[in-house]
Amino acid sequence: MSKNQQRKLTEGLRPKDLKDYVSDIFTVDRYKSKMGEDKDIVVLGFRVKEKYPATDLMEFIEKGYRFILDADMSAGEENDGQYQVFVEMERTPNLPGQMRELLSGISQLCDCYDWKFRYQKSNGAVPFSEEKVLEHIPTTAVEYENKVLEIKNHEVNKFFNQGALEGVVFESDGSMTFMKPYFGNLKMKFVTMGKYDEIKDLVPGALSLDENSQSQVYFLQKYLGDYDINKIGDKFLIRNGNRAMIVQKDSW
Repeated sequence: MSKNQQRKLTEGLRPKDLKDYVSDIFTVDRYKSKMGEDKDIVVLGFRVKEKYPATDLMEFIEKGYRFILDADMSAGEENDGQYQVFVEMERTPNLPGQMRELLSGISQLCDCYDWKFRYQKSNGAVPFSEEKVLEHIPTTAVEYENKVLEIKNHEVNKFFNQGALEGVVFESDGSMTFMKPYFGNLKMKFVTMGKYDEIKDLVPGALSLDENSQSQVYFLQKYLGDYDINKIGDKFLIRNGNRAMIVQKDSW
């Protein structure tokens, strides 16, 4: 434990003061960095019961470690009444050891020693160890960009599961190439993807019902498969159950 940590515990917080307040499962790279680009900075997210314990944890982390770029907390409580404490660290090969040091200090406050983490939006929690960090968390900008591309490809192919596509390749420039036997390849620009109710209003305006637009919609339904597709302006809103994607095709 660093001298700053010891001083903080002596002046205010004591061991086990935050017991039962901090979740033993934290997130990694789920939230965007406010200090720089995500490829260069790792963001950890800790869920904390009640505002004042969250404030205590934030201050303890920010004042106790030289390698912490920033520690902050959510402006208000979440739907379940809990708060998020965000911790930003530089994405370097030193990350596994720094995370171990950070968790070691927090453990003194929480009396928790069996940590787990979720990477980005994954539902599965991974037991923390330096080896698991290297396995699941990118420690360089290049590794991060490759990881993001891998995840995007998985999500996009999972979304288009109702047609006869051979596959979809998501490129680093945000374009997607669709492959279908006997139909040739189709290229479109990815805009965003998420829950239908959350992204349906991201494309303002009325549906494009002119003959040319409807012909394009019909073509996409025939090519992609059984999806609810609407054209709004120069973009297409594609729905698959409770998920949706917004894409754009500049030329036909």
